[in-house]
Amino acid sequence: MKKLGKKAVALIVCAALAVLIVWSGFYRVGQGEEALVLTFGRITDVKGPGLYWHVPIAQSVISESVTTIHTMEYGFRTTHQGGVGRAASYADETDEGVMLTNDNSIVSLEAIYQYTIRDVAQYTFDVDDPKGTLQLAFEAVIRRNIQNRSLDDALLNKEEIEREVLPDFQALIDSYEMGVKINDVRIQNITVPAEVAGAYEDVNNANNERTRRLDEAERYKNEVLPIARANAYELTAKAEAYKAETIAAAQADVAAFNAIYEKYQTAPEIMRTRLLIETLENVLSSSGRLYIVDGDTTRLLNLNDGPATNAEAAAVLGGDE
Repeated sequence: MKKLGKKAVALIVCAALAVLIVWSGFYRVGQGEEALVLTFGRITDVKGPGLYWHVPIAQSVISESVTTIHTMEYGFRTTHQGGVGRAASYADETDEGVMLTNDNSIVSLEAIYQYTIRDVAQYTFDVDDPKGTLQLAFEAVIRRNIQNRSLDDALLNKEEIEREVLPDFQALIDSYEMGVKINDVRIQNITVPAEVAGAYEDVNNANNERTRRLDEAERYKNEVLPIARANAYELTAKAEAYKAETIAAAQADVAAFNAIYEKYQTAPEIMRTRLLIETLENVLSSSGRLYIVDGDTTRLLNLNDGPATNAEAAAVLGGDE
């Protein structure tokens, strides 16, 4: 009886253990989840939602949601979640958020990005630290984008930065084969750090003053240049007219001289006499008195007032009576 009792107890214990082992082998994959079945550490099966059984000890199951949206923070961390009557609190991550623009200005950036797991095997086994890798990849992409922008561009174009960063971020993650899909990127805030806000304000004021001075200079240029161009055009026109007039007069003088010279070559004596007479006419035409010299005599005939005195004759002839 004692032996039968021991055997019964052993059978009951073995049966209980068998039931426990069989029961522990059941597992359930929830909606939106994907499970990996590992046999001695190697993936042997992939299961979708449902109730399944695996061999305990020899097999293990890793399950991850492929529909849950995970949210990561960059440049800040939520220290306390908000609730009824209590606001959430945050802490800045300065080392993450502070970065340079292409004009060597400093900005502080806070952002969030959301992702879902689309390949559980890659997410679990191909990267040692998926979340840390995601954070580093996002930092590389966002810093490159900000460094290609000016300060004003970075401060004013958050939506544009989001649109550009999302595909770049996804492309970088795909190159890592992490099995992750980036759903959204949101820039929470881009500001100038308080430590350099004063200097930035001074630079901004200087730029505004520079713009104002340039506008004033442009207006002055627009006022002065038309007048200067009109004056230059007028002076040029006058100079051209003077040039044409002078050239025409010179050409007329040359033509007259050439005509006289041709006649002079034909009859030099006659031309000399004619030129002498014309010269005397020009000289004596302005004189109030007209004298005629008769041969070698010193007596002069004043055709205006009668016979000239010896003094007048001497003055005209430039010699003695």
